[in-house]
Amino acid sequence: MMTYLPLIAALAGLGWVQADPDRELTAWAVLRGVDPAIVHAVARIETGNVPPDRRDRVVSRTGDVGRMQINTGFWCPRLGKDKSKCLEFLKNRRNNYALGTVILARTRAKYGGRGLTDCRCGGSHGGGWIAHYNGGHTVRKGSRAERYGVKVIKLINRDPENGRTNLTAGEHDQ
Repeated sequence: MMTYLPLIAALAGLGWVQADPDRELTAWAVLRGVDPAIVHAVARIETGNVPPDRRDRVVSRTGDVGRMQINTGFWCPRLGKDKSKCLEFLKNRRNNYALGTVILARTRAKYGGRGLTDCRCGGSHGGGWIAHYNGGHTVRKGSRAERYGVKVIKLINRDPENGRTNLTAGEHDQ
């Protein structure tokens, strides 16, 4: 991981990463030690029906912000920001990607097992550890968070002949 940091820093300084949202999201994923395929799948599931030019600044009806759909009710108080300042902060693509990848890294560290479908939460749900990105601490069988995790995993595991996404290989192939 550390060997990539100088490369990422150089590319960011040259504007290569900043010029393209997908490259920037990939750079944040690598920096945080999260498989870029997972980060891109989460971003796609979170904002899949939003036109690409609006994904980074979209606010859902529940107050979730940006491509990573950061939950303002939970995260704004932890960031020490009032709601309006927090919304503007999270509409900034760099801030949204940075926090979203930190949340994913922490979620994986807390709940992740050997692979994407594993979960150490002690529950009997599907959707692996990634369901906790959407559902928080408690994910129950049949819940919206479980369905979310299953959708992310299916997106990552698409068969190449059946429209595989341009997501990179990684942890999900274990």
